[in-house]
Amino acid sequence: MKTTRNHRPRVLILGGGFAGITAMQNLKKSMGDKIDVVICDNRETSLNKPRLPEVAMDGEPVKHVRFSLQAAADASGYTFLRAGIEKIEPKGRRVYLDNGKRLSYDYLLIAVGVNKNYAATPGFGEYGYSVCDDIHAPRLWERLQHFEGGPIVTGAVPYKAGTRIKAPKLMTPCEGPVGEIIFMLDYYLKNKGLRQKSPITVFTPADIFFEDVGANVHKDAEALLKQHDIRVVTNKTISCIKRDHVVFKDGSTMESALTIIIPEYKAHSFIQNAGLGDDEGFIPTDKQMRHLDYPEIFAAGDATALSVPKLGHLAVMQAEIAASMIAGELGGNVKIPEYKPAILCIMNRGPLEATMIYSTYLFGGKIDKTLDGPIPFLMKWSFDFYYNYTLGHMPPKMGEKLLEKHFETSKQVEDSI
Repeated sequence: MKTTRNHRPRVLILGGGFAGITAMQNLKKSMGDKIDVVICDNRETSLNKPRLPEVAMDGEPVKHVRFSLQAAADASGYTFLRAGIEKIEPKGRRVYLDNGKRLSYDYLLIAVGVNKNYAATPGFGEYGYSVCDDIHAPRLWERLQHFEGGPIVTGAVPYKAGTRIKAPKLMTPCEGPVGEIIFMLDYYLKNKGLRQKSPITVFTPADIFFEDVGANVHKDAEALLKQHDIRVVTNKTISCIKRDHVVFKDGSTMESALTIIIPEYKAHSFIQNAGLGDDEGFIPTDKQMRHLDYPEIFAAGDATALSVPKLGHLAVMQAEIAASMIAGELGGNVKIPEYKPAILCIMNRGPLEATMIYSTYLFGGKIDKTLDGPIPFLMKWSFDFYYNYTLGHMPPKMGEKLLEKHFETSKQVEDSI
C-alpha cells in the first residue's frame, strides 16, 4: 500500500490478549512511529490466561495475571482505547465502538478471542465452576476454601468448528487446562487431607483424553493419571449441572460435589454480522493470517478458524506472522515467519513439579514428547513473570529454539535405536 507525506497508515488492533499485545509489540519493533497503531479492548487490563489455574487452585492474587493495557500501549508510543466492538464495516474499513466512536483503518487485525459461553451449560451459574477468566478463577478458589470433600467432575464442552478452511478437527477447544486442574486439585486435596474422599473424574466428548497429541504423550499421560488416581470417561458430553450431580447427553449421570468445566467457545456475533466469519463464526484466514476475502484484514488467536486447538502458543505465533505481513506491506524490512504449529502446554502439578507437552503430531509432525519435573515448572513461572513485568513482551526465542532442538534430537536418537 502506498502512503503519502501527510498520511501515516493506521493499524487497528481489536483485542488486548496474547495475540493483540504481541502484534502491537512486533509492529513497534519493525515500524516504530512510522505508523499509527490503535489497540481496542473492552477491558482495562490484559489477562495472562495460562496463569489462571494458579489463581483458582493455589490462591495466587488475581492482580498477578493482569497488567494495564494503557501502560502497555504507552510504552510502545501507541494508543489504547477501552471500548467494546459494536460493528465492523469491512468494505468501508470502519469499526464502530460501543462508546460511540468510529475508527477508520488501513489495516485491521482482529484478535478478540472467543466468547466463553458459560450459559450454554444449564446449571453452571448455580453449581458450576471454571478457571477460564479472572471472575471465575477466584470464585473457584473461594469455593475450595469451604470444600469438605466429595466427588469432583471436570471436563470440556465440545467445540464446533467451521468448514471453510482446512484445520484439525477436534472435539474440544483445548484440554490442557483440564490437565492442570486435575493435577493441581490432587495436590491441594492431599494437603487438606480430603483426597481419599474426593475422587476426581475427567470427562471428554472425544474418544480419548488429550486428543490433539500422539501415542507417546498418551502413554506418559496415562501413567500420570494412574499415579494420581484420576479416572477418565470418554465420549461424554455434559448436558447440565445439578447441585450434587451432572447429567450427560446420553442420559447417564455422575455424582459430583464440585463440577469444573471448560465452557463452550463461541465466536463473537459482530464477526458474523460483518460477514467475516465462517459457518461457525470463526475467521477464515490463510497461513499468513490474512482474511480470505479482505486483503487488508488479518486475524490471530482464538477468533480464527486456523487456531485449533485454542492455545496461547498458537495465538502468539499467528500474531507475529500477521504483524510481519502488515509491516512488510507498509515498507518495513521484515522477514515473514513460517507458520509451524505445535502443541506446547505446561501443566503445574504442585510446588516445583510440572509436565510439559510438546507435540507436532496433530499437524503432521513427528515430535510427541513430555518433560516432567522442576524445569517445566520454572519455565512456566519465568514466562509468566517476564510477560507481566515487561507488559506483554515475549521472552527471547532462544529458550523455545533450544527446547525444539532438544525434542528433535531425542526423537532422532529414538528412531536410530
